[in-house]
Formats: sequence, structure tokens, C-alpha cells
Amino acid sequence: MSLGTDLGLTRRLLRRAARHRGVVMAAVAAMILTALAETAPIALAKAAVGVIFPETGTAQADTISSWFEQTGVAWAARLGFEDAEPRLAGLGLIVLCLFGVGVVSAAANYGHLFFAHYMAALIIRDLRCSLMDRVLSVRVGWFSKRKVGDLVSRFAVDADQTRLGAVAVLSNLTLQPLILVFAAAAAFVLNWRLALASTLVLPFLAVGLAKLGSWTHRQSGKSLVSLGEASEAVNQTLSGLRIVKAFGAEDLERQRYARVNDDWLRRRAKMASAKAATRGLMVLMYALSLGIALAVGGSLVITEEWGLSSDEFGAFLVALATVYRPLRRITNGHNDWQASMAAARRVFEVLDERTGEESGGGATELGPVTRSVAFEQVSFAYPGGDGADTPVLRDVSFQIPAGATVALVGPSGSGKSTIVDLVMGFRDPDSGRIIVDGIPLSEIRTRSLLEQIAIVGQHPFVFNATVAENISYGCPDATKAEIESAARAAQIHEVIAALPSGYDSVVGERGDALSGGQLQRLTIARALLRDASLLILDEATSNLDTESERAVQDALDNSLKGKTKLVIAHRLSTVVDADLILVMDDGRIAEQGTHDQLMTRDGVYARLYKAQT
Repeated sequence: MSLGTDLGLTRRLLRRAARHRGVVMAAVAAMILTALAETAPIALAKAAVGVIFPETGTAQADTISSWFEQTGVAWAARLGFEDAEPRLAGLGLIVLCLFGVGVVSAAANYGHLFFAHYMAALIIRDLRCSLMDRVLSVRVGWFSKRKVGDLVSRFAVDADQTRLGAVAVLSNLTLQPLILVFAAAAAFVLNWRLALASTLVLPFLAVGLAKLGSWTHRQSGKSLVSLGEASEAVNQTLSGLRIVKAFGAEDLERQRYARVNDDWLRRRAKMASAKAATRGLMVLMYALSLGIALAVGGSLVITEEWGLSSDEFGAFLVALATVYRPLRRITNGHNDWQASMAAARRVFEVLDERTGEESGGGATELGPVTRSVAFEQVSFAYPGGDGADTPVLRDVSFQIPAGATVALVGPSGSGKSTIVDLVMGFRDPDSGRIIVDGIPLSEIRTRSLLEQIAIVGQHPFVFNATVAENISYGCPDATKAEIESAARAAQIHEVIAALPSGYDSVVGERGDALSGGQLQRLTIARALLRDASLLILDEATSNLDTESERAVQDALDNSLKGKTKLVIAHRLSTVVDADLILVMDDGRIAEQGTHDQLMTRDGVYARLYKAQT
């Protein structure tokens, strides 16, 4: 990754900071005050040497020392020490100034670090919210190419790693260069020749830092990828824990997780090596600079050349020592910045991806479905991993009249679930069009379309929240009576009432407090409460026993009179009363008609039905 790219990512991060101008202004003020307080001891050290060793000072030093002595005597007199020795009074005043500078420096450092970390936290908060907004605004197809664990890692680990870079920029890479400039300026004012000699090693330091920083960046990026793979491994194992246990694959999962962590460890070790080498290089360069300054400066003081006095040389050494701390912090900040830019790149990869899949749709607002939902010669193919598309639907045409029940049946992989995704606007057809109440789906605002749809999936999903919150999901303003009415219609009220806290009982992260059939009925209650004009039932009663299925089916028929229903079913006994049955086979509609019509034809549907019954 190039330096220009890293700087571009940094600018984007800082632009988010610009939204919080009050915090920025406070941080800048604290930073300037800190820089002044950190470099003030250089001037005070020069004055102290002039007071303690007046015979070694310059005329300029004598003037400064005299001011401290006179002012010190004046203050001593006010305190009742009229006979104070001038040099002792001057030294006392310098010490008090140092104490004062220390207090100011402590307060300024606190303010600067607080505002830097707070600003970084604000930036990351905004980044995470932007990530969530991005994830919620794209269509389902966008996720088919991504691993859940890797996405979670970008939210948690990468965003937090980006915070370290933001702190580095707002603190070490902003404040420390300012202190370095002030200290270097003081060194050049004291003796520019000696200062120039001490900086001979800086080009070597800069080249070394650049190379090691690039290495840190690469290894950090690889480490984050490995961490994402480790997160995905955890996600897979926890999601499929029952299968792992059932097949006795614990050792296999342990080995797989150990492999991804070993890979992460190797990459992390390389990044640690790069950071350690950077620190060692900086220490070596400083030692060389200090050695050059002592050799050259000491010789000049002894030989009395270049007009270098002992007080100037003493102050110069203080300036050089002052330079060391910001150099060390700049090095640390540079390492953090390089490492965080790899994380920032992974975050902005998600934010910047423009696939045309944002779920915005057209501008037309859709009301309740009152006419029909129609497919006109719709074809669709999933992109294959080898670049070849996998056809799923081929010239499919059918119509769902308002208020009718249309069933999709057929073997797995025949295209039934893809039709559902297309109806809900999750995907766009490759050819043909879908029309709702005479309006092409591409012209309808997706949000208004989804407001008219309620879905019950084959695999019930619930949130780690209360029963009431799960039923009212999507209808937050629903009253307790409305929630209970939907639960009764879904034949789940008695089960809920028997729970320890009734409707306030928490169902657990995966709905562990309820059985599979109970979870299915809870999601049916959620769909009934939504009171949408188009209901999609995707194997909605597949997890119920025969008696419960019949009861729920009757409840659905009673509750959904006049509603438009699209039903996907493998159990054909549940669709015998459908107004129209579409038999899917290899992406096409092989047969269509009512149950009686299809049984009379003795075709695909009749064979499937007879095989089940």
C-alpha cells in the first residue's frame, strides 16, 4: 500500500473529526500549550547554568541571569527575606518556574491526551455506525460473497485498530513533531553549527523508518486477515455446534482453529519484529546524535571555538534530550499509524464498495397490493466462483392475483427461494420484469415494498430479546393486546403464558427457551402482527407436528382472509387448497393449476403427491 493511499485514508478519518469542531479546537489548544510547556525547560536550563556558573556565560546569558536574580531578590524581599543572596534568589525563581511549567505541562498533557482519545473514539463510533448503515442498506446478494466472521471482525477488531491510528495522528504525529520543531529551533538558536552536526544521522533514521513502516503495514494487514479468518472459524463452529457434536468432529474443529491461529501468530510475530526493529533503530540513531554532540560540543567548549560557552552547551544538551522523547513517540506513533492504516483500508473497503446493490429502488411509493404480483419472462443466474454464471430461473412467467394463495412446489434447487428474493427486491432479474399492481418493481421504492410484505421462513430466527419484543419486531408501536392476539392466532399464547415471565421472558440468543416448533409459531405471530397485504410463507409449518400444523394452518386461513399469499412448500398436503400451484423444475414452471387439475394430469405434481401420501 502506497504512502499516498495511507495519507488519503488518514484525511478521510480526520474529516470525520471535523464534525466535532469544539473537541478539535480544545485538542489543538491543549496541544500548543503542551508543546510550549515541554520546551520551556531548555531556556530555563540555560538561565540556571548562567546563574550557577556566571563566569562561563555569555553576555546574553548574563542579561537573562541578571533578570532572574533581580526578580528573585524582589520576590524574596516581599516574603521577608531582604538579605537574600541574588544568585540563590535567582536559582529559586528558576526552580519555581520549572515547577510551574511542570504543572502547566501536566494539565496540558492531560487535556491533549483526553481530547485525542475522545476524538478518536468519536471517529470510530461514526465509522461503526457507517458500517452498520452500509450493511443494512445493501441487498442480500452482497453477503453471499462475504464471510460473516470477517465482517464481524471489521466491525470489532479493525475499527478498534483504526482508533489507534487516529490517536497516533491526533497525538504523537501532531503534538510530538511540534515539540520537536520547538526543541530543534532552540538547538539551532543556541548553536546552529553544533545542531547541524547532530542531525547528520537523521536521513538514515528517516529511510529506516520508511522501510520498516512499510513492512509493519504489510504484516499488520496480513495479521488482520488472519484474525478475520479466526473469527469466521469461531462463528462457523458455534453456529454448527450441534453438528460438530453429532459427528464427533471436535478434534477436527480444534485443529482447524489452531491452524488459523498459528497463521495469525506468525504474522503477528513479523509485525512485532518490525516494530521492535524501528525502536532499536531510533535508539541507535539517538545514541549516535548524542555522541556527535558530546564529541563536537565538548571539544568546542574546551578549545573555545565557535564561541560556544558552557551554558549554551548545557542548554543544547537539554534541547537534544528534549528532542529524544518526541522522536521516540513519533516512532511509536508511526508504527501505530502504519498498522492502523491496514485496518482502516479493510473498514473503508466495505464503506466504499459501489456494487449498485444499495436497497433504494425507484421513487414510486407502493401501497397495499390490490391487483396482482406478476412475473414476465424472468430469468436469473447466480455468479459462479469460476466466472461462469449458474442459471436458476429461465423465462418464468406467472401471476399472483390480490387475495389469492399461490403455492410454489418442486425439488430443492428448482428456484423457489430465488423467486422469493426477487419478489422482495433483494435481487434484480437478469432479464424480464416483475410488476406489482401495474408498476415495475424497479420503479418502486424498496422500503415501501417491504412494508407490504411479511415473511415466515423455513428456519425461524429470533433475537436475544423478550417474547413480546420478538413478536412486535417491525411493529414497535404494537400494544400488548395486539401482540397477544397475534400469538393466539399462531397457537403460541398458551406456551408463552407458561413461561416464567410470560411475554417478558427472554427467548435466548438462539431461542433456546423454546422448541423448534414453538419458535416457528412465534415467527408466524410476528408476521401476523405486521398485517401486511402480501404474506410469504417459506415452509412456514415445516417444524410443526401434524396436529400443530393443522391448527396453525387453520389459524392462518382465518387470520389471512383477503391477503395475498405466496407459499413455498415441500409438504404438498399443506397447499391442496391453494388457488394456484406452480410446479418448479430446473428453473422453469413445469406445471400449474389447482390441486385437482394437477392430479388429473398425472404429471410431476401428481407423482410427488402420491409419493408423499
